[in-house]
Amino acid sequence: MEGQIREIWNWLVAVDLFAAGLSAGAFIISATSYFLGKERYETMTRIGAFIAPFPVIVGILCLIFDLERPHLFWKLLLTFHPTSVMSLGAWLLFFFSFISAAHFYLWLPERFDTLKIIPAIRRNLFLSRFRGDNLAKVRGLVAGFGIPVSIGVGIYTGVLLGVLTARPFWNNPMLPMLFLISAMMTGSASICFVGCFIRGFRGMSRENVNTNKFMIHSIDFTLMVFSVIAVFLFILGLYVSPRSSVAAVHLIMGGPFTLLFWGIVVGVGILIPLALEVYELIPHYIEQVELRDHNPWISGIITVSVLIGGFMMRYVVIYAGQMAQVVAQ
Repeated sequence: MEGQIREIWNWLVAVDLFAAGLSAGAFIISATSYFLGKERYETMTRIGAFIAPFPVIVGILCLIFDLERPHLFWKLLLTFHPTSVMSLGAWLLFFFSFISAAHFYLWLPERFDTLKIIPAIRRNLFLSRFRGDNLAKVRGLVAGFGIPVSIGVGIYTGVLLGVLTARPFWNNPMLPMLFLISAMMTGSASICFVGCFIRGFRGMSRENVNTNKFMIHSIDFTLMVFSVIAVFLFILGLYVSPRSSVAAVHLIMGGPFTLLFWGIVVGVGILIPLALEVYELIPHYIEQVELRDHNPWISGIITVSVLIGGFMMRYVVIYAGQMAQVVAQ
């Protein structure tokens, strides 16, 4: 029978989904930049590697704290159920944590290599049998294995909700894709924020700054366009689904979450940054000239807006999904 679902998951779950997505997105952008340009995009690769391991740790801690019996969380790693999204997600997070930690360590300056792993890699005779620098080979292997795992982490957060057929707001095939695109957006935004406001441009030539700036703005612009499409398809999917899903979509179409979704998630998190990215990229694509000089205000607004929008998207999805009516069995 139809009825109301009481709220079981709170904001800690939204933090977990946001943090896991941010880590996965930072890894994807970092590893992809490495394969696209090694030395050319080394700054982006290194910053992404330094970010990726830490947000997911915060997310896992929030998830453990929110469990009814948090001291038993380790039992999830004693079994593997391929048909259970929760089990798959736990193992994905487990493997991702190790891969992102390895990616982080391989990009540390050698003066911080207290375990002396990097010199050992450089001297490894087996790796020396293959062409190229040993360290570059290992970095490439870790990045290559990490990309599908991080994509899995980004998608899993949406699949975890989407398989719950009795929650019509969540049971939408576009939700995993929406979460993955948002994860990559927040990962890219975090790299841009650290690069602009924490690391800065010390030791970088103007050409290197422009190269990395063009790359990150192009990635952001592409992801924002895809996110607009994903939002449209997500809402369309609710409207063309059974009547319980049509009722659920009204939570963000005139209901209690309308302002949060359209004002913060879409407006602040997508449209404002998209407009600023267009402003940044116009000189290159239209006038065929160099990008505008770096403006910290524009970079700050883009990155903070994307991060706020990314978190609020998960917040709205978590709470709206629990307020939707139960599907009749």
